Amino acid sequence: MKIFNTICSVIVIFTAAAFILTLSQNIVFRSPEVYSFYFNDSRAVGKIHTTLTSGEMSDEIVSFINSWRPEKFEILEDTGYDMESIFTDEESINMMAVKRVMDMSGIILIVSLIVTVAIYVHFLRLGRKKVLSDMFKVTIALVIAGIIAEIWFMATNGGRIMVMAALNMVSLKEDSQLTILLGADFLNMATMFLVVLTLIVLAVCAYVNRILTKPPRIFY
Repeated sequence: MKIFNTICSVIVIFTAAAFILTLSQNIVFRSPEVYSFYFNDSRAVGKIHTTLTSGEMSDEIVSFINSWRPEKFEILEDTGYDMESIFTDEESINMMAVKRVMDMSGIILIVSLIVTVAIYVHFLRLGRKKVLSDMFKVTIALVIAGIIAEIWFMATNGGRIMVMAALNMVSLKEDSQLTILLGADFLNMATMFLVVLTLIVLAVCAYVNRILTKPPRIFY
C-alpha cells in the first residue's frame, strides 16, 4: 500500500499539470470568441476571397475543431456555379494536423481529470492532505514550465518550424488563405490568451487545493 501511495503521489503531479494545461488549450482553441476577437481586430477575413463574415468564419473553424473524425478540412462557399472549398488541399492537411493535436489534448484533459480526482479522493480519505499540498507545489512548477514551452512553440519562428516538422505539416505561402487567417499574428494573440487563461486556471486550482488540503484549525 505504501508503494501504491508513493506512485500515486508522483502521478498526481503530472496529471494535475496536464489537466490545467489542456483545459486552457481546449478553452482557447475550441471557443469561437477567440477567433472572432482576432478576426474583428485584424480584419483578416476581409483579406481573403470569401463572402463569409468574421463570425461565420469563426463558427466554421470551431465546428471543424469540435467535429468527430472529419475526413478533411473544408469550408464550402457557393460560387454561383457550385459549392467550393475556400481552402486548398495543402491547407486542409495542416488543419487536419491541428485537429489531431486538439483531439489528443481533449483526451489527455479527460483522462488527467479522472485520474487526478481519483487520487485526491483516495488521499483525502486517508487523511494525507499534506502529500497533496506538497505535490501541488511541484505541479505549479510543471505548469510554469509548460507555459514557457507553449510560448516557445507558438510564438517563435523556431518553435513553429519544429511543430510543423513534427506534425508533417506543409509549408504555406505568406499569402495563402490559411496563413492570412491563422498565421503568426493569430498564434501570437492566441499565445497571450493561452498564457493568461492558464494562469487563471492554475490560480483557481491552487485555491481549490488549498481549501481541500488545509489543516484543521485548532484555535478560532
